[in-house]
Formats: sequence, C-alpha cells, structure tokens
Amino acid sequence: MHEILLPKMGNSVEDAEIVKWFKSEGDTVQEGDPLFSIQTDKAEVECECTAGGVLRKILVPAGVEVPVLTVVALVGAADEALPEGVGGAAPAPASAVPAAQSAPAAAAAPAAAPAAAVTAGGVAKASPRARKLAEEKGVDLGAVAGTGPGGRVLSEDVEAAAAALGSVKATPVARRVAENAGVDLRGVSGTGIGGKVTKDDVLQAKAAPAAAPAPAPGAQRAPLTPMRRIIAQRMCESKFAAPHYYVTVEVDMLAAKQFRAGNKAFKASFNDLVLFAAAKALREFPQVNARWCGDAIEQVPDVNLGVAVALPTGLIVPVIRQAQLLSLEGLCAAAKSLATKAQTGKLLPDDYTGNTFTVSNLGAYGVDQFTAIINQPDSAILAVGQIKDRVVAIDGGIHIRPIMKLTLSSDHRVIDGSVAAQFMGRLKALLEEGAF
Repeated sequence: MHEILLPKMGNSVEDAEIVKWFKSEGDTVQEGDPLFSIQTDKAEVECECTAGGVLRKILVPAGVEVPVLTVVALVGAADEALPEGVGGAAPAPASAVPAAQSAPAAAAAPAAAPAAAVTAGGVAKASPRARKLAEEKGVDLGAVAGTGPGGRVLSEDVEAAAAALGSVKATPVARRVAENAGVDLRGVSGTGIGGKVTKDDVLQAKAAPAAAPAPAPGAQRAPLTPMRRIIAQRMCESKFAAPHYYVTVEVDMLAAKQFRAGNKAFKASFNDLVLFAAAKALREFPQVNARWCGDAIEQVPDVNLGVAVALPTGLIVPVIRQAQLLSLEGLCAAAKSLATKAQTGKLLPDDYTGNTFTVSNLGAYGVDQFTAIINQPDSAILAVGQIKDRVVAIDGGIHIRPIMKLTLSSDHRVIDGSVAAQFMGRLKALLEEGAF
C-alpha cells in the first residue's frame, strides 16, 4: 500500500489545507495524475499522485488543514487489504498522522482535564462545604474543575485549588493588590527575584487587554485561511520591524499613453511600463534592490520584481525573475503568465519566492494614492495609483495632463531618504521620457 503524502511546498510552508479531491475512493489513478489541490499560505496548488493503482482510502477530507508530510491517502491494488485501523468512513482530521511519526512512537494523548460544571444559570455546582471553604480561601469556584458526581466541586477540589494558588511566589503587597483587583496570581508572570510576582506585575496584568468579546448577535465569523493567517503575520512583522517612511512623486504619463497608442507589436499595460521602468531604475540604484540581514545589508545582483495580485482569498506576490534582462515584450509576457497562474491556482513555490522589490497597483480600483507595507525580505515597495487627468502648470501655461502618483515605502535601516528621492526622480524621468 503506497502512502500519499501532503508535499512540502517550500521552506516557509508548514501547514496546508486540502481544497478539493479530484478522485474518489475506488477510482483508478496513474502516477502523475492530479489527485488533490491544497491551499498553502501563498496559493492554491494542484498535487500529483505519486503512485499508480486504486485510490483505496482518503484519510484527510477536503477543508481540513494538516502539517506537510502528513499521509492523506492510500493507493494500492484493488484487492489489497487496508492497514489495521484504517477502514469505514474517512477518519476525522485529528487522525491524520505525519509520515515521519511512527505509530509505536506516538504517545497516548493525556485525558482531558475535567471542566468546571455549571448550572443552567451559570453558577458553579458545588457542595455547601466547598462553597464555604472557597469563600474562606478566596477561591473562584468557576475556575475549579469538580471531581464529584456530575462535575460537582467538592471541598477537596477547593483545597487543591487553594494550594495551587498558594504555591505562586508573590510578595505580600502583590497578594493584597491581586485580591482587591480580582487578578488570579496563577496567570501572572513574575519579574521579581526568583520569578516572584510583584505589585507591578499584578497591576500590569490588570491593565492587559481583555479577551476578545463574544460575537455580536447576527455577526458572521470566518475562520482564518492559511493565506490570511500568514498575510497577517508577515505584515505585522514587516510593519513593526522595519521603520517605514514614504516618498511620493507625480508622474506625467502622456509619453506612456502615446507609446501604448503607437505600439502595435504587443499589448503592454501601464503597470507593465511601470515594472519595466522600475527594473531600469533599480539597476542604477542597487541600494534600493537590497535587504536587511541583521548584521549586514545585502545588495542582490538580480532584479526580481514581485507583482502583487489580488485574489478572493487574499494577496499573492508572484515574482518576475531577472527582470533587468528582459525586454518590455518579454516582461509583459512574464507578468501576464504569472498573473494567470496566480488566478487559476497554478503557481509553484519558485513562482512566489526570491523577490527583491515589489510593485502594488490599486489604480484599477480608482485609488489616487496609497502607502503599502513592505513585502519582506524586500526593503522597498512601490504603490501605484490611477492615472487621472489633472490641471497642471507647465512653462507658465495651464495644461491638462494624465497624472499618476507613485509612493515608495522604504526601510530606513537600508535606504536613506536621499537615495529614495533620487530613485523616485529617476523612475519619474524614465516614465515621462517614454524610455521603453
């Protein structure tokens, strides 16, 4: 029996969700056939079958997220017996077992701790003696797991909870403050000598944000997808770690419009022209095509342009590699191919890694100007607004010109303000000169 594993799609991908199975149990499959698709933190990817035979068992149903290298299906001969313990309905998500983990080595899961039983009115079930004892010792019955019939809290349970609370190292002042403030010392990290909880620790715990409120009536909650989770994580890391600053220029796109109107050989969008000009400018300003490495600044020889593409499930940034070597026609073809692959879920890990500079364009949505968060490991990202006719003064005369605003977000650890200004000046000149 051949085990089908959830493939490892790049070093950054630890978990993935199976979106769809293309085959059903009992179907004949060939090695290389598309078997299922997965949603990683980057894109939806089709996965091929790694063996030929009959799909005997699907172990992980669609809609379930599991670690990479998990056994998700079994392929074998039609009359081959399934392994012991596998049969009937597909097991629940928790039964999916990573391939690297052998059954004998898997330790039995500990029994779940008994939950504190409550009455219909939300009051903890407890014996009269337990209630009196809890009041004397300052123990919250709602936080005590009862071991009596029906989960009832007994006096022994209160004694154990009081002993656990008393085992917390805390100063006398901290205990009084905690009691008055209603703070459970067991949940407070101590910063005093030997980890002892101090008054300041209690006050800080008291001031900590409360837990997320319960959903409002009628509110809809959408569980985080792997892509949305990683977007949130990476954007927070970038915004908090990299000191962002912003430089904006206005570009007269008349020459670009005239170029597009006169170019009949191939179709180039305005975004393609911006990408082409950016690749040229980056060759002249390698300081912008760089990354922060902690103890050094690394200038990358190739210009690998990330192009932000919006998907219903989030944002994906496919990468045009060695953009500095491409003609405008070649760059247009590469950008179109990557956008199509992103929208159809055909991107491979190599298609969305290795970026050195990113361009994000919201002009199609009617946005005049915006600032973007740097797509690390880049040190800069270019935000592109819409082209809009505006009244401008040129050589003392009043004219109407198609103006586009570009905003560069830069990491001040890597790129100084003067360098960003010069880079944007050169990018503006390339676009206004129509140097395509």
